[in-house]
Amino acid sequence: MPLTDLNKEEFDVVAQGLRAAVYGPFFDDCEFHSLFGVSRSEAKAVADQFPDVDEFDESAEGNDDSFLVINNALVNLLDYPHGREAEWSQFISVTPQRVRQVYEKWR
Repeated sequence: MPLTDLNKEEFDVVAQGLRAAVYGPFFDDCEFHSLFGVSRSEAKAVADQFPDVDEFDESAEGNDDSFLVINNALVNLLDYPHGREAEWSQFISVTPQRVRQVYEKWR
């Protein structure tokens, strides 16, 4: 399902997850590339351009990292043992269960 099919609340959850993953305390710089498949600066570019990204554009001119960054931000926030659960609500306004629901709907 494309991002454009999500409702406003779901869309906001994705945006919050992106910002939390790249600007929050959840992932150390030394692990970021291994977890995300892109550098933190590449992920920041996606987060900063959001919502003006096309997660399905894999052309040479397109940002083919958008899908990867969105996917890995949500998956790693949910499943990687970052140990930052106490800080979750400072970055994301919904529960991890709600983030998982939005992720599963989008995927």
